[in-house]
Amino acid sequence: MEHFVQEALNHRAVNHPYLKALANGEFSDMQAVLKDFASQYGFYSSWFPRYLTAVISKLEHPEYRTHLLDNLAEESGHLHDEDLDAIRELGIKDEWVQGIPHPQLFKRFQHAMGVDTTAQPGIEVEIWRDGFLSLIQSGSAISAVGAIGLGTESIVKYIYKDLIQAIDTHTNLSLEQYVFFPLHTEVDDEHGLILLDIAQKMASESPDAERELRKGMLRALHLRAAYWDDMYLRAQKISSKVPA
Repeated sequence: MEHFVQEALNHRAVNHPYLKALANGEFSDMQAVLKDFASQYGFYSSWFPRYLTAVISKLEHPEYRTHLLDNLAEESGHLHDEDLDAIRELGIKDEWVQGIPHPQLFKRFQHAMGVDTTAQPGIEVEIWRDGFLSLIQSGSAISAVGAIGLGTESIVKYIYKDLIQAIDTHTNLSLEQYVFFPLHTEVDDEHGLILLDIAQKMASESPDAERELRKGMLRALHLRAAYWDDMYLRAQKISSKVPA
């Protein structure tokens, strides 16, 4: 299973030039580009409980369902003591996150960035979120676990590090205002490990299971990479400087 993890971490979705350009400040109008990111990414992240629910509906094993229901509870803002201990090490205060659904945390970031949260989503993010939900709903249970686990939860920590660097360097936002991102580098890392364990168990159930797992992972990664491609083009149009 480790080779799948490495394949995911080496994928363009995790190492995309859009993310590197944000982290390195390569756009001439970083504020406008980051505001565009904040506006559009929220339309995907707000659907995360929907993605999780779709995966849970496919799982028959009670233990697997329990793990993902716990994940869903955390998305609603219910953090366990061990999660709180971990985020305190990052300087995050309990009252910033405990009991607050994660979509609301993202809206806090959007408000701090001056985003109009009543605006309609761009076609790029609609394609991504619709495609990801369809992938989960139409595929097998193990394909869905590959998509939400190896193809999503296991990579978020690495993607968000670039975004945190961009926000830290090119905005005046406080940690409380962009807490959505460092929070997810901690809790999603744990979710990724749990989903990896589920994936390993499910992959041993049939000869074709491992292939289905990888298929779900790669489809999720390809969808994300295509979205970053679109966002890179949007950023280049917003900013007068095109990164090399």
